[in-house]
Amino acid sequence: MLRIECHNLPAEVSGDVVVVIDVLRMTTTAAALFESGLQELMVVADIGAARELAAVRGALLVGERGGVELDGFDGGNSPLEYVGRDLKGMCAVLCSSNGSRAVEEVAGADELLLGCINNARAVAQSAVSLSQDRISLVCAGTGNRLSFDDVLAAGSIARELLKLEPEAALDDGARLALLALESSPGLGASLMSTGHGRTLAQLGFTADIEFAAALNRSCVVPIRSLRRPATFVDEPLRMPTVV
Repeated sequence: MLRIECHNLPAEVSGDVVVVIDVLRMTTTAAALFESGLQELMVVADIGAARELAAVRGALLVGERGGVELDGFDGGNSPLEYVGRDLKGMCAVLCSSNGSRAVEEVAGADELLLGCINNARAVAQSAVSLSQDRISLVCAGTGNRLSFDDVLAAGSIARELLKLEPEAALDDGARLALLALESSPGLGASLMSTGHGRTLAQLGFTADIEFAAALNRSCVVPIRSLRRPATFVDEPLRMPTVV
C-alpha cells in the first residue's frame, strides 16, 4: 500500500519519492521557469557557490535572500519575472533562502521533484508513477520554522495523490495538511494571511502570492536528473538520475 507522508520542515528523508515544496516562492518559480522554456535548473543553497557555478556554466543566476533579489543576480525569485520570457535552451542557477536549502537536505532521495499549488496534479501523477511504496512531501519552511503556506501546498498535492490512490495510508503530517486545506477559505486568501505571505506583500509581491495560489495551472514537473549540483529538468526531458 502506498504511504503518503508530510514533513513540516526539511529532514533527512531518503528512499523513494520526495517532493520539495516552497510555494512562496522557489518551487512556484521553478515551474514558471520551465514553462518559459528553460532547459535545466541547478539549485544551490550557498550564494558564493551559486555565483561560481553560474559563471562556469554561463547560466542565468536567480534567487533572493529575505525575499529580495541579490546584487549581481540576473533575476529574483518572483515567478512573474519569468512568465512569457523566452528561455528556450537556457540554463539557470537558483539560490533561495529556504527552498534551495531544503533540496540539499533531502539529497538522499531516490527521486526528487519540485512541487507547488500550480503543478499539484502533475506532480502527484509523476510521484505515483515513480513511487514504489512511499511519497514524502517536504515543506521548506521559513527560516527553519514551519510555514503554513507550504503546508497548504502539501495538502493540495496530497489531495491530488488521494484522487489517484484512494486507499493510500496517510501519516499524521499528511492528515494535518489535508485538514488545513479543507478548512481554508480559499488558497489565495489563505496564502496571503500566512506570515510569509504578509512579508512578501509588504515587499510588493502580492501578485506573486495570487499567482502561486492558482491550482493546477501548470503541467510542468521539475525532476532531478543530477545530484551534484542538484539539477532539474522538466519531466518530458527526464534522463536517468546520476550521481
